[in-house]
Amino acid sequence: MAREEAQNKTKGGIDYIPYNERTPDFQYQELLKKIKTTGKDKVPIHVRLSENAASGHQNSKEITGAMLQFKMSNGFPVLTERDLSKSFYGAIGELVAFLNGQSTLGGLKEYGCPEVFWKDWVTKEKCAIFGLPEGDLGEGSYGASLGHFRSAKGEFDQVSAVQRQMEKAPFLRTHVLTTWNPPLSMGDEAQGFKRQVVVAPCHGNFIHFVLFDEQKELEMTHTQRSADVPVGLQLNLIEWSALGLMVAHLLGYKFTKYTHFLSNPHYYDIQAESVDKILSIKPKPFPTVTLRTDRDVTRLQDFRKEDFLLDDYEPEAWFKIPTPI
Repeated sequence: MAREEAQNKTKGGIDYIPYNERTPDFQYQELLKKIKTTGKDKVPIHVRLSENAASGHQNSKEITGAMLQFKMSNGFPVLTERDLSKSFYGAIGELVAFLNGQSTLGGLKEYGCPEVFWKDWVTKEKCAIFGLPEGDLGEGSYGASLGHFRSAKGEFDQVSAVQRQMEKAPFLRTHVLTTWNPPLSMGDEAQGFKRQVVVAPCHGNFIHFVLFDEQKELEMTHTQRSADVPVGLQLNLIEWSALGLMVAHLLGYKFTKYTHFLSNPHYYDIQAESVDKILSIKPKPFPTVTLRTDRDVTRLQDFRKEDFLLDDYEPEAWFKIPTPI
């Protein structure tokens, strides 16, 4: 009943097929299998840090170039190999914070992003390396780039700009957001640019909304630079699919297809046991996610994690997967 009420209130969204007619999706597991069987070993930055000398972590296994593509009618891509029902809302809280230009631990928490997502990355010691105060992700981070992108003419709010453009000229091919600002996200001291970010944006690097205005349909692509597949990717699929649903709602379109490109997917040696566990679990059909908005929502920045309803979700029990810091 709650889902039906939500669908009645949305201007646009996803036309799901009935849950019992959905086909389980194996793309995520196939990606893990490919990394396991064809990936190259690499000594990542985490191993090279002196504070991790006794962690038991030695290397990562990586591939380059992969793609996951989802027909949204077959369910919203919340993986079922372990219970992500709690993380689901945390991931959307993080996304909403980014859309509102937040780039500090305190700012992220205000929008419902769990502190655990970032607290170990923005310690006083780690922030000091980049000349940042404790808890500051930096001006080259996700929220800063989306809401306050630095340009020659000043700060640029990408989120407001792309929404206005989609509303005014949906037929254009330039409906793009990016979290990558090279002078700040990467830096180059030889040119006088110091990197100003604790963690260079791993995802949301190129988001393209493709609108078919006559059919009132939205297809969305997302490019991810670096993907910790056992942990990070599970959350990234949730948050960027959620953005597609938000855009569809505001425009009165149907969100029909989501494509997730991965440039450098990988997992770490300390995650190998968890990978095997994931691969031993038979996926269930994807769940239903709808929007419940009983208040006026006119901008992408207006959404909150509480607006999302997760239904038809039948995952296996949650289990912890180690993540190098």
